[in-house]
Amino acid sequence: MDTVLDWLRLSDSREALVFITAMLPVVELRGAIPLGLSLGMNPVEAYLLSVLGNLVPVIPVMLFLRYVAGWLRRFTWFRKATNWFFRRVRARSQVVRRYGPLGLVLFVAVPLPSTGAWTASIAAFLLGIRIRYAFTAISAGTLIAGAIVTYFSCQVF
Repeated sequence: MDTVLDWLRLSDSREALVFITAMLPVVELRGAIPLGLSLGMNPVEAYLLSVLGNLVPVIPVMLFLRYVAGWLRRFTWFRKATNWFFRRVRARSQVVRRYGPLGLVLFVAVPLPSTGAWTASIAAFLLGIRIRYAFTAISAGTLIAGAIVTYFSCQVF
Protein backbone atom coordinates (compact mmCIF):
# COMPACT_ATOMS: atom_id res chain seq x y z
CA MET A 1 0.00 0.00 0.00
CA ASP A 2 2.86 2.37 0.80
CA THR A 3 4.30 1.77 -2.66
CA VAL A 4 0.99 2.74 -4.27
CA LEU A 5 0.75 5.88 -2.15
CA ASP A 6 4.35 6.83 -2.99
CA TRP A 7 3.64 6.31 -6.68
CA LEU A 8 0.52 8.48 -6.45
CA ARG A 9 2.46 11.26 -4.71
CA LEU A 10 5.15 11.17 -7.37
CA SER A 11 2.79 10.76 -10.28
CA ASP A 12 2.57 13.70 -12.63
CA SER A 13 -0.53 12.16 -14.12
CA ARG A 14 -3.64 13.64 -12.59
CA GLU A 15 -5.61 11.25 -14.79
CA ALA A 16 -3.95 8.23 -13.16
CA LEU A 17 -4.52 9.74 -9.73
CA VAL A 18 -8.25 10.21 -10.38
CA PHE A 19 -8.61 6.76 -11.99
CA ILE A 20 -6.87 4.97 -9.11
CA THR A 21 -8.73 7.00 -6.48
CA ALA A 22 -12.02 5.88 -8.06
CA MET A 23 -10.91 2.25 -7.71
CA LEU A 24 -10.47 2.53 -3.95
CA PRO A 25 -13.21 1.20 -1.67
CA VAL A 26 -15.08 3.80 0.37
CA VAL A 27 -13.67 6.73 -1.65
CA GLU A 28 -14.78 5.51 -5.09
CA LEU A 29 -16.06 8.12 -7.53
CA ARG A 30 -17.55 10.20 -4.73
CA GLY A 31 -14.00 11.26 -3.93
CA ALA A 32 -12.41 10.89 -7.36
CA ILE A 33 -14.65 13.36 -9.20
CA PRO A 34 -14.11 16.24 -6.74
CA LEU A 35 -10.40 15.36 -6.76
CA GLY A 36 -10.28 15.58 -10.56
CA LEU A 37 -12.11 18.91 -10.58
CA SER A 38 -9.82 20.29 -7.88
CA LEU A 39 -6.83 19.26 -10.03
CA GLY A 40 -8.22 21.36 -12.90
CA MET A 41 -9.74 18.61 -15.02
CA ASN A 42 -12.85 19.40 -17.00
CA PRO A 43 -16.02 17.78 -15.61
CA VAL A 44 -16.46 15.31 -18.49
CA GLU A 45 -12.90 14.04 -18.15
CA ALA A 46 -13.17 13.70 -14.36
CA TYR A 47 -16.53 11.93 -14.75
CA LEU A 48 -15.34 9.43 -17.37
CA LEU A 49 -12.10 8.55 -15.59
CA SER A 50 -13.90 8.18 -12.28
CA VAL A 51 -16.67 5.98 -13.67
CA LEU A 52 -14.19 3.74 -15.49
CA GLY A 53 -11.93 3.51 -12.44
CA ASN A 54 -14.88 2.72 -10.19
CA LEU A 55 -16.00 -0.14 -12.43
CA VAL A 56 -12.60 -1.85 -12.67
CA PRO A 57 -12.86 -3.73 -9.33
CA VAL A 58 -16.50 -4.84 -9.75
CA ILE A 59 -16.02 -8.11 -11.64
CA PRO A 60 -12.89 -9.21 -9.74
CA VAL A 61 -14.68 -8.57 -6.44
CA MET A 62 -17.66 -10.69 -7.50
CA LEU A 63 -15.50 -13.44 -9.01
CA PHE A 64 -12.92 -13.83 -6.29
CA LEU A 65 -14.85 -12.91 -3.16
CA ARG A 66 -16.17 -16.44 -2.80
CA TYR A 67 -12.70 -17.97 -2.90
CA VAL A 68 -10.84 -15.38 -0.88
CA ALA A 69 -13.53 -15.12 1.80
CA GLY A 70 -13.82 -18.90 2.01
CA TRP A 71 -10.09 -19.29 2.52
CA LEU A 72 -9.73 -16.40 4.98
CA ARG A 73 -12.74 -17.50 7.07
CA ARG A 74 -10.49 -20.22 8.48
CA PHE A 75 -9.00 -17.50 10.70
CA THR A 76 -11.16 -16.51 13.67
CA TRP A 77 -10.33 -12.81 13.51
CA PHE A 78 -11.25 -12.64 9.83
CA ARG A 79 -14.45 -14.66 10.32
CA LYS A 80 -15.59 -12.20 13.00
CA ALA A 81 -14.76 -9.19 10.81
CA THR A 82 -16.47 -10.60 7.72
CA ASN A 83 -19.54 -11.66 9.67
CA TRP A 84 -19.88 -8.09 10.97
CA PHE A 85 -19.27 -6.60 7.50
CA PHE A 86 -21.61 -9.02 5.69
CA ARG A 87 -24.34 -8.30 8.25
CA ARG A 88 -23.97 -4.57 7.48
CA VAL A 89 -24.14 -5.19 3.73
CA ARG A 90 -27.20 -7.41 4.10
CA ALA A 91 -28.89 -4.81 6.32
CA ARG A 92 -28.29 -2.08 3.72
CA SER A 93 -29.38 -4.20 0.78
CA GLN A 94 -33.16 -4.42 1.30
CA VAL A 95 -33.72 -2.55 -1.98
CA VAL A 96 -31.43 -4.96 -3.79
CA ARG A 97 -33.15 -7.97 -2.26
CA ARG A 98 -36.56 -6.65 -3.22
CA TYR A 99 -35.85 -5.51 -6.80
CA GLY A 100 -32.82 -7.62 -7.81
CA PRO A 101 -30.64 -6.00 -10.50
CA LEU A 102 -32.87 -2.90 -10.65
CA GLY A 103 -32.33 -2.56 -6.91
CA LEU A 104 -28.57 -2.59 -7.55
CA VAL A 105 -29.00 0.35 -9.93
CA LEU A 106 -30.90 2.28 -7.26
CA PHE A 107 -28.48 1.22 -4.54
CA VAL A 108 -25.43 2.50 -6.44
CA ALA A 109 -27.12 5.53 -8.03
CA VAL A 110 -27.73 7.25 -4.69
CA PRO A 111 -24.31 8.69 -3.83
CA LEU A 112 -24.32 8.09 -0.09
CA PRO A 113 -21.61 6.51 2.04
CA SER A 114 -21.47 2.71 1.71
CA THR A 115 -23.72 2.57 -1.37
CA GLY A 116 -21.07 2.38 -4.08
CA ALA A 117 -19.89 -0.20 -6.57
CA TRP A 118 -17.80 -2.13 -4.03
CA THR A 119 -20.69 -2.62 -1.62
CA ALA A 120 -23.07 -3.41 -4.48
CA SER A 121 -20.64 -6.05 -5.78
CA ILE A 122 -20.57 -7.67 -2.37
CA ALA A 123 -24.37 -7.45 -2.07
CA ALA A 124 -24.78 -9.02 -5.51
CA PHE A 125 -22.46 -11.84 -4.46
CA LEU A 126 -24.28 -12.37 -1.16
CA LEU A 127 -27.70 -12.31 -2.82
CA GLY A 128 -26.69 -14.61 -5.68
CA ILE A 129 -27.31 -12.16 -8.53
CA ARG A 130 -25.59 -13.36 -11.70
CA ILE A 131 -22.44 -11.46 -12.60
CA ARG A 132 -23.60 -10.24 -16.00
CA TYR A 133 -26.81 -8.75 -14.57
CA ALA A 134 -25.02 -7.36 -11.55
CA PHE A 135 -22.28 -5.72 -13.63
CA THR A 136 -24.82 -4.12 -15.97
CA ALA A 137 -26.86 -2.83 -13.04
CA ILE A 138 -23.83 -1.59 -11.11
CA SER A 139 -22.53 0.13 -14.26
CA ALA A 140 -25.85 1.92 -14.77
CA GLY A 141 -25.94 2.98 -11.12
CA THR A 142 -22.34 4.18 -11.31
CA LEU A 143 -23.12 6.30 -14.37
CA ILE A 144 -26.04 7.91 -12.54
CA ALA A 145 -24.11 8.43 -9.29
CA GLY A 146 -21.22 9.90 -11.27
CA ALA A 147 -23.54 12.37 -12.96
CA ILE A 148 -25.00 13.41 -9.60
CA VAL A 149 -21.58 13.81 -7.95
CA THR A 150 -20.25 15.71 -10.98
CA TYR A 151 -23.22 18.09 -10.96
CA PHE A 152 -22.87 18.91 -7.26
CA SER A 153 -19.08 19.06 -7.42
CA CYS A 154 -19.28 21.57 -10.29
CA GLN A 155 -21.40 23.77 -8.03
CA VAL A 156 -18.54 23.84 -5.53
CA PHE A 157 -15.47 24.05 -7.80
